[in-house]
Formats: sequence, structure tokens, C-alpha cells
Amino acid sequence: MSPPTSSRLWERISQVLTTSWDVHPTLLVLIGGLVCIYVAGVVNRRRLGYRLTLRQGSFFTAGIVLLILTLESPLHHLADTDFFSAHMAQHLLLTIVVPPFLLLGTPDWLLEPVLRFRWMKQLGQSRAYPILAFALFHVPFAYVHLPAIYDVAFGAELPHRITHIALLVTAIITWLPMMSPVPEVFPRLSQPAQMLYAFAQSIPGALVGSLLTLSDTLLYKHYAAVPELYGLSPVADQQLGGLLMWVVGGTFWLLVLTVIFFIWADREQDRAYG
Repeated sequence: MSPPTSSRLWERISQVLTTSWDVHPTLLVLIGGLVCIYVAGVVNRRRLGYRLTLRQGSFFTAGIVLLILTLESPLHHLADTDFFSAHMAQHLLLTIVVPPFLLLGTPDWLLEPVLRFRWMKQLGQSRAYPILAFALFHVPFAYVHLPAIYDVAFGAELPHRITHIALLVTAIITWLPMMSPVPEVFPRLSQPAQMLYAFAQSIPGALVGSLLTLSDTLLYKHYAAVPELYGLSPVADQQLGGLLMWVVGGTFWLLVLTVIFFIWADREQDRAYG
């Protein structure tokens, strides 16, 4: 008699969590290169009198640690070989958790040498800037989750790595209208506009996630067999991944909206009674 579905599933997850720490040299080289650029920039600008605060250093370090855990931990093994839902959890960490830490850990003076191009400031001052920042992430993110594209992008190592890098870079860009470390080049939206922007961020994921959740057909052939071995049907795994994108991702952005609202309301109250 086979063990219950939940027992087999959790047994597999427990096995992976304790044994499957994947180390991908190409990713470590890229992440290490990012850290080296950051440290070299801090050391170089230090000669000009700039100082990295403990808060900034801590945020950047936390962002790098989270990035390594997202791409090198057992979660990646589960996402790569077993479950679509694990891959979706990985994508959420990569796009809505890691970028804020990296941005909070990057001082404005560190980016000065690479932001001297006039076209960057012109782009940042244009009305199209927040729209482009929004679309540059969400259009490829939705596109890569088309079944035919997904199976190609994540079916081999090289396109898999390139896709993750592209998702991280474009996710950082889409955060700029709310958390830009260089507001004189890429300005932050006003807080009411940030609330609208955060709400808009929840819509594409809700659309794609709801389609996956409500579908009773297996869309991703990459996960056609493995979930069944552990008592979870591939369709149920796909629906769980859709729920993560739809509910967890949407809830996150609504929480961001709520935090911005209370900060804005508190400041407006101080102005009214100041």
C-alpha cells in the first residue's frame, strides 16, 4: 500500500531540502561579479569622501544572500526538476523580494559614474518613464509564461539562466518609480501615484495566475510527470503555482499599497496640523 499523498509529497520536499543544494558556477560568477563591482565602487568613491552606511551595506548583503538562496538553494532544485509551483515561488522571490533589498542597499553616489548620459535623465523626466518601467518587466514576464515559450526557456540550462537574469534586471527597473536610489535621474512617483502604480503591478500577475489556477488542462509539459510520482497531479501543481502568482503576488502589492497609503496619510496629517 502506497503512503498517503501528503506523506509522499512532504517526504520528497524534505529530501530535497536536506540534500539538494545545487551550485551553479555560472550564477556564482555573475553574483560574485556584481558583489565585486559594488565593493570596488564603494572603495573607489570612498576616496572622494563618500561613505556607505551600515543600513545600506546590510540591505545589499541581505539582497545578495536572498539572491543566492533563490537561485542556488534546494528551492531551485524543486523548481528545476519537480514542481511548477516551486518555480513560481522562485520567480516571486526573484522579482518582488530581492530587488527592493538591492535598491535600498545602493547609494545614489555609487551610481553617478554610470548615470551621466543625457538620454537617461531625459528618459527619467519623460511621462513615459513609469509606463516603460512597468511594461519592461510585465510584458516579458507574461510572455515567458506562455506554455510554448516556457518549455523552451526553462528546458535547457543556458536559456534558463538568461531568463532569470532578465527577470531580475527588469524587476529592478519596474521598482524604480517607487524606490529609485537616484531620484534626480529616475524620479520617484508621488505617493498617491505610487499607490496607483502598486495596484497596477498586481493586475498582470492576477490575470496570468487566474488563468493557470482556473485551467483544468496541463499547460507546461516540463512538469508533466514528476509531480505525479509524489501524489500531486501536474494540473494541481500548475494550479498551485497560479495561486501563488495570483494571490500571493497580488496580496504583496496590495500590502505595498497599504504601507504607502499610511505613510502618505501620516505626512498629510502632519502638514495639516503642523
